[in-house]
Amino acid sequence: MRPVRGALWTTRALPQAGRGGEGAGRRPFRGLAAAVTLALGAAGCSDLTITRPVDAIPVAIAHPSFSRDIQPILTETCASSTACHSGATPQAGLNLSPSVAFTALVDVPAAFAPDLRRVRPSRPDSSFLLLLLGETAALRRGARRMPLTSLPLPAPVIETIRNWIADGALNN
Repeated sequence: MRPVRGALWTTRALPQAGRGGEGAGRRPFRGLAAAVTLALGAAGCSDLTITRPVDAIPVAIAHPSFSRDIQPILTETCASSTACHSGATPQAGLNLSPSVAFTALVDVPAAFAPDLRRVRPSRPDSSFLLLLLGETAALRRGARRMPLTSLPLPAPVIETIRNWIADGALNN
């Protein structure tokens, strides 16, 4: 059988019962090609763009705002409907939903390290939240890296969180 050229790809000629001859059974799926082309064209003309908060910080923000920069990251990675730190029974008693995240984080003892605060204003290296985001298991005191995703947060995002804490962890 010879290949049959379709509009956007090559398909093989398929034999059909009761038919013979050159090109019998060609099925290039031209209707599918038209649908895919139409869908891609419509998507290209759309003005809808979605940027995830963790992707919106390609370079660390020197003086981040909690509400504008930090909370969206926490909501996406920690307190979404499928994440661990929201709802009626958040993990480690830490609810990072937008209405309560700040008071649940700042100057509150860490569940896994009571001698540390979850966020200690102006002291990022003494803030358990920042330690949990890092790759060094010893610094995390046996706790798993957060968030529990296959990849850690991008370095500029972690540095932005560090800068927010270093600036005094303000509720702004």
